[in-house]
Amino acid sequence: MYRFGAFQVDPRAHELRRSGVRIKVQEQPFVVLLKLLERPGELVTREELRLAIWPADTFVDFDTGLNTVIKRLREELRDSADVPLFIETVPKLGYRFIAPVECWDGEATRAASAETKKGKPTAAKWIAAIAVLLLASGMAYWLSRRIPNGGNTSLEIVPLTGMPGAESGPAFSPDGNQVAFSLSDDSRNGRSGIYTTFVGGEKALQLTNDSDDCCPAWSPDGRSIAFARNTLHSSIIYALPALGGTLRKLYSIKNNYEQHAGNLPRFSWSPDGRFLAISTPVASVPASAQPRQAIALLSLADSTIRPLTSPAPEFTDWSPSFSPDGQSIAFIRSSGPGFVNDLYVMSVTGGEPKRLTFDNRDISSAPSWTPDNREIIFDSARSGLSGLWRISASGGILRRLEGVGAHAFQPAVSLKGQRLAYLSELRHTSLWKVALRNTKLAAQPPQMLLATKGEVGLPYFSPDGRKIAFESTQSGYDEIWIVNSDGSNPAQLTFLNGFSGTPRWSYDGKFVAFDYRPGGHSEIYVAEASGAPPHILPTIPGGDNTVPSWSRDGKWLYFASNRGDGPTQVWKVPYPAGGTPVQLTKTGGVSPIESADGFVYYPKSLHTDEIWKISANGGEEILAMKGTGLNDCWNWALGPAGIYFITDTELRYFEFATRKTFLMTKISHSGNPAVSPDGKSLVFSRLDQADKSIMLVNHFR
Repeated sequence: MYRFGAFQVDPRAHELRRSGVRIKVQEQPFVVLLKLLERPGELVTREELRLAIWPADTFVDFDTGLNTVIKRLREELRDSADVPLFIETVPKLGYRFIAPVECWDGEATRAASAETKKGKPTAAKWIAAIAVLLLASGMAYWLSRRIPNGGNTSLEIVPLTGMPGAESGPAFSPDGNQVAFSLSDDSRNGRSGIYTTFVGGEKALQLTNDSDDCCPAWSPDGRSIAFARNTLHSSIIYALPALGGTLRKLYSIKNNYEQHAGNLPRFSWSPDGRFLAISTPVASVPASAQPRQAIALLSLADSTIRPLTSPAPEFTDWSPSFSPDGQSIAFIRSSGPGFVNDLYVMSVTGGEPKRLTFDNRDISSAPSWTPDNREIIFDSARSGLSGLWRISASGGILRRLEGVGAHAFQPAVSLKGQRLAYLSELRHTSLWKVALRNTKLAAQPPQMLLATKGEVGLPYFSPDGRKIAFESTQSGYDEIWIVNSDGSNPAQLTFLNGFSGTPRWSYDGKFVAFDYRPGGHSEIYVAEASGAPPHILPTIPGGDNTVPSWSRDGKWLYFASNRGDGPTQVWKVPYPAGGTPVQLTKTGGVSPIESADGFVYYPKSLHTDEIWKISANGGEEILAMKGTGLNDCWNWALGPAGIYFITDTELRYFEFATRKTFLMTKISHSGNPAVSPDGKSLVFSRLDQADKSIMLVNHFR
């Protein structure tokens, strides 16, 4: 055993104590301390320390990682790099332990300590205890005068790192001094992955180098970080040492709803370190029904799963968050496809969840608890653009977090240090147009058609090709807009102050059908292109009815609905009288569109590379296209003799007659293609600017 200054080190018990009081220390700093204590006064090289900390096959930025380890160790020892008492830096070479080190027999000391504990406290101990009490009372009185109970301190908001690339998923260490986050870098130079950084500290430490890694979460003891690695059909949860090391697989979530819905697969560590709260598919009742995503507890001891929630067939539970006392879990419940989410809280022992919000608005990420377990912080688009809100864990009035502003997501509250971190995301998308030489080749590079102040998407040509309907957030809410096909005279068509989308023109050019959420479920609405107020078209009560389109003769409206226990299916309903809807598909279907030859084309799910077709009168479901790289039900458009579709980097055309795929032009950050009726041009939405930065709020209460 070692002793220096006020510190004692027990290598066998992996303990560092200050004046007899045990200090929690991570594995890597403790290993470095032992290496230095073994050779006091001598140089221990950086290479020696690297080999002692990380296995040879470990991915980590070794220089930054070792600097972080030393910084962490100095914090525990209350040492300074500029005026060191214990650890001296030898520039570019290594480190030297400069304080006197005493070695002694630990067993003898333990025996003597046990005998001492049997005796009575000495006068010196009584005096020290009284002094501590007086000091604590004085500090409490001073603080009560300094910051009155319930008073406010001005928030200080600064960027966490300022690193290039898209940051997301902030998570505080238990002591509130470090933040883990994920970084996505399109330059493909190996910078993507999981990082940690000290608050107001030095260069961030890269822990992984996989662009599919996200959603870090610290273990309660601060020694490990868990994160999710997303694949096409699953999300795998791993853990690794907080300062880098070997990955350890914890669990694999198959067919993860969060991933397929475009959300981050968030999970939460229980305060006692025994469980992870996750969202995972669980068996439905009856067993033949579609499995549903529910909140469950994953035991880290034996990998068993205990479901906590049992949502109704049309609901999905995701993004759980443990309360600091470990007694409750907050989570998000979604009703069907689209962006209708609300906040719930429940006991970890089970029971009926309590609904806290009734907004039927988008909540895009996991909620976060305040350290006193009393409030929950979450993002919501309840007033249009997304912002941060707070609500009592028992329910009540919602309050906006002032000073944070709009475009705020993914809140994380530190357990110590009065800090808040969140993702600030600014996105600008615009409509672009590309002239077509023929069905297989673009005539020239794409040109911008319409620039906006918000986001635009899902354009659709009028039957005469003179106008384009699209959805946009430029008024603050998702509304339907119309613009001339040359980009002139944009005008807002709907003023519903909610979530409207997927506009489709009728073939006579008089109407635009779209979906809108007046409450908990999506409904089909129809608006006159001249600007008259829209009206609802009754379809299936209690279902999420989305993505309408017209039959060529104008007598039917096709749509998708999740009615029943199975997946979303394609339906049609008479227009304009309405009536009993007719189900067309049996094995799943979304985003239907009728062709000139009497077939209805559709993808079966939100994320797929297949387009199917079925007769407008029903019958056999036929695979029409399997397109490598499609993977999104919004990124295709039906032409007279084939399908246009967008991959990550290309615009392609699939020809029905030859069943061949042709590269038309290179594009990036684009989607939602729409082809003009004459086949001479194609319009799509493109992400022109995106800034995703983690912001740090100091003095948060």
